[in-house]
Formats: sequence, structure tokens, C-alpha cells
Amino acid sequence: MKRDVRILLLGEPKVGKTSLIMSLVGEEFPGEVPLRAEEITIPADVTPEKVPTHIVDYSASEQAEEELREEISRANVVCVVYDVTQEDTIEKIQTKWILVMNRFHCC
Repeated sequence: MKRDVRILLLGEPKVGKTSLIMSLVGEEFPGEVPLRAEEITIPADVTPEKVPTHIVDYSASEQAEEELREEISRANVVCVVYDVTQEDTIEKIQTKWILVMNRFHCC
């Protein structure tokens, strides 16, 4: 059985990655949102599968490409977040983020 799960949120700036994490933690939409949320851990006893879950936010403005490479290689799940009102953020899923994941994914 899996010991823990690591979920990485990727996407263009200002699409809502940090807001999603903060809404989960605070159980309401945050009024003020930092550039990046700290990693959060959901304890095993509150998850249906009884597995600790780590949720990681990525911010290109605050983190180097090497950190992105490391986070992708450590992630069990990668969620690419986009803004449905900004078509360029949707297009970047295919033209940027899938390519980045393929380049940095480690066997």
C-alpha cells in the first residue's frame, strides 16, 4: 500500500493554483492570496484511503526551474490548473506544461 501521495499544482501565473489550495485548507475562498502556498499535508486519518496527502504549489516567479524538475519527479499526481476565461492559459497546457512534464518526468 502507498505510504503517501504527493500532488503538484502547475499552471500559468494567476490561474488559481494557490487559491485552490487555500480554499481547501480554509474551507472558504481567500480574500488575499500570496504568490505561492506553502506545502500542506492532509493527515491520513482524514483521507478516505487513510494515506497522508501532500499538496504542493508551484510558482515560477518564486522558484527555479531545478525546483520544478524536482517537484515533478517527486509527484504522484500533477494537476495543471488553467483559467477558463483566459484561452491562452488553456492553450499553454499543450504548448508548455505537457512538454515540461515530459521533459522533467523521471522514470
